[in-house]
Amino acid sequence: MTSDALEATTRTYAAGRRPSLKVRALVNLRAGTAMELCPEAMRDLIAQAFAAEGHRIEVDILPPENLDQAIADAARSDIDVLVVGGGDGTIRTAATHLMGTDKTLGILPLGTMNRLAKDLEIPLDLASAARYLATATASRIDVAKVNDRVFLCNSLMGLTLRYSLARARLRGKPATQRLPAYFATLREILSSKDKISITVDHGEDRMRLRALSVAVTNNGYDETMTWLRRPRLDGGKLTMYVSKHRSGWGLAMAIGRALLGRWKGDPEMAKFTGESFVIRTPRRVKRLANDGEISKFETPLRYEICPRALAVLTHSAEPDSTEPHDAAPQSA
Repeated sequence: MTSDALEATTRTYAAGRRPSLKVRALVNLRAGTAMELCPEAMRDLIAQAFAAEGHRIEVDILPPENLDQAIADAARSDIDVLVVGGGDGTIRTAATHLMGTDKTLGILPLGTMNRLAKDLEIPLDLASAARYLATATASRIDVAKVNDRVFLCNSLMGLTLRYSLARARLRGKPATQRLPAYFATLREILSSKDKISITVDHGEDRMRLRALSVAVTNNGYDETMTWLRRPRLDGGKLTMYVSKHRSGWGLAMAIGRALLGRWKGDPEMAKFTGESFVIRTPRRVKRLANDGEISKFETPLRYEICPRALAVLTHSAEPDSTEPHDAAPQSA
């Protein structure tokens, strides 16, 4: 589907006429909630939801070791829509292959956090999600990068990274091992006063900071909204949140207020907004958790936003691309 065809498809939906699309659906067999479901039942449920709306669909349930290649092959094929079922890491892989193309991504949220799916208001139940996507339209959202590697929601470093490391280390182990290890990690985080030294260049200024934790988000959170939701996904801006709290207890309390929508004006939380950032650290290599997946990156860390680089299926109204963005980086 060309970009002109994508716009024509959106107009067709608006006129009440539903086009028939060629859809490929790929589901991670070992995604969090997928492991609780029968593969054949998942395949039938997804296929029936799209077929009921007149779409042509092929569905495969694959082990994770086969998924990346299947996504790459689908991105090069003649499909209109690639539907991917899995966690945030699987969705990020699909976005990496589809961004900048004329193909649309559909998200079946089968992971633990499902950050982007929640922001797009996609139901977390598989049957409801499949019906939602089958009747959705294409809308373009921003994609963020750090050192040319994609993330869709956030990129974390510092103290909050320890929990992501624990999750990765304990994944797949029995609950009798996971739960005590999670509590031990939580105690360690809460009592920690370890800070990292960073230098932030956000275009107009360079600042030296000591931080417990740093989060760079693809578009910022609404500080009055509960559960850290992003009110728009095409704002064309990165937002960096730097925790200057004295200990993990202070950071935990700030996160608690954020989940309740009561964190605006926290004096120990610095915020910067811009189209790009450069973060320098004393270390040559830095671990980051991008959308929950941990990788090593050489420093400096160069963050950038790619405006409206990815088409996704959603029922949200098409964003007004003429709405002006913030004029310059801000700090608070």
